[in-house]
Formats: sequence, structure tokens, C-alpha cells
Amino acid sequence: MKVWAYVFITTNQPRKVVHAIRQIPGVVKADALFGTPDAIAIVEGEDIAQMDAVIDRMVEVPGILGTDSKVARWIE
Repeated sequence: MKVWAYVFITTNQPRKVVHAIRQIPGVVKADALFGTPDAIAIVEGEDIAQMDAVIDRMVEVPGILGTDSKVARWIE
């Protein structure tokens, strides 16, 4: 079962950051937001370690000042 998280992103360059992180494998969706946070992404992996690796690649993107990740769980 795949694991996913919502990643809230602080940046002063939302458009540039969103375009960059959309290119990272494991990023399902990324959008700029009005207000705080500046952008949000949904990331996934086969397990927690793989999902964390996606987030680690994201934080290396120039212009990202900080992230806050929330692991999501499907509830029936």
C-alpha cells in the first residue's frame, strides 16, 4: 500500500518552486496557494522511507525556505 503526505511549503518564489518540484518523481500534485503556506504538494512512495526520500529531494530545490509534512492515512 502506498504512503502519501501533504507537504506545506514556505517560499518567496512559489511559481518557480512549484514548477521545479512537479518534475520530481513521487510528487503527485503541486500547487501555489494564496496566503500561508505559499505552496502545497502531495507526495507518495511505496513506504515511509521512499516517501521521505521524495521530500528530501524537494527541500533541495532552490527557493524553498521550509516545509511541514503531514502523513495521510485513508480512513474508511
